[in-house]
Amino acid sequence: MRHCFQLNFHAGLLFVLVILPTTLMPTILKAQADFSDDQQRGLAEITQRRVTSTIAFLSSDEMAGRDTPSPELTIASRYVASRFQGAGLVGGGKGDSFFQPSKIATVTIPKNGVAISAGGKQVNHFGLLGAGREAFQYSGKVAFVAADERVSDLEFDGPVAMEVAAIDEPRAESSVIRRAQALKRAGATAILMVVAADNRLVARASRTSRPRIINPRERLAYPTLLIAKFDPDAEYEISIPAMQFGESEVRNVIGVLKGSDAELSKEAIIISAHLDHIGQQSGLADPVFNGADDNATGVTAVLTMADAFGAMKTKPKRTVIFMTFWGEEKGLLGSRYYVQHPLWPLEKTVANINIEMVGRPEAGAAGKAWMTGWNQSDLGPLMNKGSKRIGVEIFEHLRLSKMLYRASDNAPFVDRGVIGHSISAGSLHTDYHQPSDEWNKLDLKHMTKVIQGLYAGCTPIADGETPKKARK
Repeated sequence: MRHCFQLNFHAGLLFVLVILPTTLMPTILKAQADFSDDQQRGLAEITQRRVTSTIAFLSSDEMAGRDTPSPELTIASRYVASRFQGAGLVGGGKGDSFFQPSKIATVTIPKNGVAISAGGKQVNHFGLLGAGREAFQYSGKVAFVAADERVSDLEFDGPVAMEVAAIDEPRAESSVIRRAQALKRAGATAILMVVAADNRLVARASRTSRPRIINPRERLAYPTLLIAKFDPDAEYEISIPAMQFGESEVRNVIGVLKGSDAELSKEAIIISAHLDHIGQQSGLADPVFNGADDNATGVTAVLTMADAFGAMKTKPKRTVIFMTFWGEEKGLLGSRYYVQHPLWPLEKTVANINIEMVGRPEAGAAGKAWMTGWNQSDLGPLMNKGSKRIGVEIFEHLRLSKMLYRASDNAPFVDRGVIGHSISAGSLHTDYHQPSDEWNKLDLKHMTKVIQGLYAGCTPIADGETPKKARK
């Protein structure tokens, strides 16, 4: 019986080897030959289940688009820190904290304190879209501009009421804002927008009480109040408080896996992604800009790669630092802050490998990823040599690699002389920066494979191979 079983087993194995496609066999055998047991152990941590659970949380409606600053971004940063801790990393901040906090100047449109009356009777209002640096007080007549009236030749010396028609899309809303700006340039000292209760601007005004980063190009940095009705014959009494200035705390999240080699551990590679997105926009059927592909996918890659490297019994020779940034969508603010206040010497930072939008492949590029700034160093070919061990190609995108080289958080590192590139596995699809960028539109099989490829591509560098800058 035992001999029959052995005969059948060997015959079955021979059968499998005969019918196994020749294109698949070398990949499987090569992966077994080229990966150490430790690397195989790490690779096993990157599963589609883990990817799914991570991305589904980060891009959920409850995260409210992870705006900078926002309570939801703070919650997301705590989640990232807990995952780093669970992967066995230590905090890279002061006192082994996982956070690098900083303060940003913010402005808040006041929610209370508005008073407006006409002929001694209170006027119903829906709140402020904007406020000035100083409180606004006025008593007297108010000019009126109809929704279809030209404003280019008008002049004012006081507040102006402008009629606002129904708004059915973002472009129409932008048109209203531009019209208000034109009135301001014509001398209007305040704008009273006359709107229906269901106008999408009303929902937008309900959100203005959240602090936001001060923008020197703020489009409504003057008193702008939404009212229900306007009486052109009445004397108005208007009181609008000033905008409120303050500070909000934001934080990069940093986890460190110390290298195992006495000398090489003094050097580090940084694997990063931006945690923030663009928040919410009221008045839309779906007000949350979930930012699933941009860039919850990149953060998911960072977290699962941290799990993978952390699972290795013998750690890589170089130190591997995992990092998420705040404020990328506001102008690479978190990464700029980091390179100005580095927590690991920049001269000992071998490379920044930044990850952006790896959830939706282009046609014919499933399971592949492309790198920005391909010709600026040999990091791309070096990583491709590692990633192709499991059948993932890292390549130069002929249209986007050069164009987007300085468009993400790798750019501040490059400015400080560090090799830095961003890696993507898709393109700027039609859901980019739209509420429709939801996680259920991602190709999770593709995404998981790409993350496995990035891990495989990073391991040779973490173990001592050194990328070189291109000669000028």
